[in-house]
Amino acid sequence: MLISSTKRFILPFWNQRSKESQEAAAVFAVAELNRSRGGGFLAKQPPEILTFIAKIAYPLWLFPKNGAVLIFDGLNDKDHTITYVATPPSDVFLANLERSQRPRENYLTFLADHASYFGHPPKERQFTLKGLIDDADFRKEFSIYRQEATELTGPATTLLLATLEESTVLAAMNELDKLQFSLKAEEEKLSECLRLVKKTTSQYITEIGYEAEAAAEEADAKIKAQEELDKPQITKLNKEYSRKIKALTEGFDGELDSLLKLRLKTQTLIEKTQANIEQYKHEANVHAKKGHEIYEKRWKQKIKKTEKELSGLKKELKNIDDKTKKTTKQKEQGVSRLNFEWDAEIKLVHQPLDALEEAKNAKTLTFKQESNRLLQIETPVVEGIEKLLKHKEAINTAFDGLGFNDPQLKTPRLVYVPFYAICYEAGLDRRYSYLAPSTLRETDFGSKLKGALGMSKTKDLLTPRFKAIATLINQVEGYTQKNSIFEARLMDLAEKNNLLKNNAFQTNIKNGLVILQSDDWLSQRETEELTRQLKT
Repeated sequence: MLISSTKRFILPFWNQRSKESQEAAAVFAVAELNRSRGGGFLAKQPPEILTFIAKIAYPLWLFPKNGAVLIFDGLNDKDHTITYVATPPSDVFLANLERSQRPRENYLTFLADHASYFGHPPKERQFTLKGLIDDADFRKEFSIYRQEATELTGPATTLLLATLEESTVLAAMNELDKLQFSLKAEEEKLSECLRLVKKTTSQYITEIGYEAEAAAEEADAKIKAQEELDKPQITKLNKEYSRKIKALTEGFDGELDSLLKLRLKTQTLIEKTQANIEQYKHEANVHAKKGHEIYEKRWKQKIKKTEKELSGLKKELKNIDDKTKKTTKQKEQGVSRLNFEWDAEIKLVHQPLDALEEAKNAKTLTFKQESNRLLQIETPVVEGIEKLLKHKEAINTAFDGLGFNDPQLKTPRLVYVPFYAICYEAGLDRRYSYLAPSTLRETDFGSKLKGALGMSKTKDLLTPRFKAIATLINQVEGYTQKNSIFEARLMDLAEKNNLLKNNAFQTNIKNGLVILQSDDWLSQRETEELTRQLKT
């Protein structure tokens, strides 16, 4: 039942800047346009009679909550269910964690044992708010529309009774507060679990880092001592093998230098011999042309002899090159052999040092593997908690998004949305039509074109002010079809407030029809026809 102290407000149907007579005329014109005139090809249908037009108000509850306002359907047609997850007991996890924080081995065992503690698919639970309107478009529109509301201070006969009682909503709001408090407490405990796990792990990672640094410092000290011990031997080996390589290199370099000189000398002789052969060929040709056969023969014999000498010089040059390559190779092999022996001697000296460095690297790897293992074991625990926290954040967001912002509203109130209920009767059949809060449509190209073609523009006369609110009002038709008690209550309310029997409303219709005709929404014929229907 309605609590007497609850304030009630009513919203306007029409744009407040428009005249009341325009509203009455527009509603009547649309109602008449939608009335069936009867007829039919196969079976004659009787014309419908416009039985009533009643302006009725749809109840909506507004309940403040933490600076927001939740909207509830006063007719309680639908429920809004919120699904949330139940978490494993965080207290048990924290208690086990605190007992297992030391030593490190116990903590690792704890993490391994609780890897799936928070990782199992969470159990879903549901919370239902009766009548809550959880439609973002509706909230957005209503937050604007409600600013036009005026308070009802006296009795009103056109208000639909809110079947959703204030006490029912208050009880649900209290349960919602308890649930949110519980979820917030769970979220805080989960955050504490996450914080403590990350803190403990971080402390052990730091501890392992310190241990690794201490072990590295100890190993470095041993390595440095061994390096000091090895240094004289390394110095001695370096000097010895540097001397051997130098001696070997100098020996081969002397031989190669001699070969180079010999090659240059041989190359010079070859070039000189080749030049002589060319000269001899020239002399032979000259004497051949003069017919001196004896001289020509002598020069040709000399060419053969010189070519034989040239062949010997070339063979000698090739032998020099082969010997140079062989000597160079022997030099490289000798130096390589000495370097290999040198490296082997150095490695032999370095064996204790290498063993120390290997031990250091193995120790460093052990610490690194322990850190990685700790992080690896921690990961499923942290991921499980973080996943649950995301669920909590999502549900908190869902709860916070149930209403629209209004820090000024401190107490519950009823706000009524007006709509016109129109009833047609044809014989024993009855039909209803409902008009949500509307406004006079702006004259556009389509309506102008209809007027130019002599067509009626009445269908374009009204347009809903708010789409989502119009959807709510249109649901009234469904209520009347499935709920005979609601239909009877609506009929009783409408018949008692039938505007067709209201003289003031009829006067407003007449005055409004004139205005609509002057605004070019109605033709003179349509105005006369509607005025005639009003009198019948």
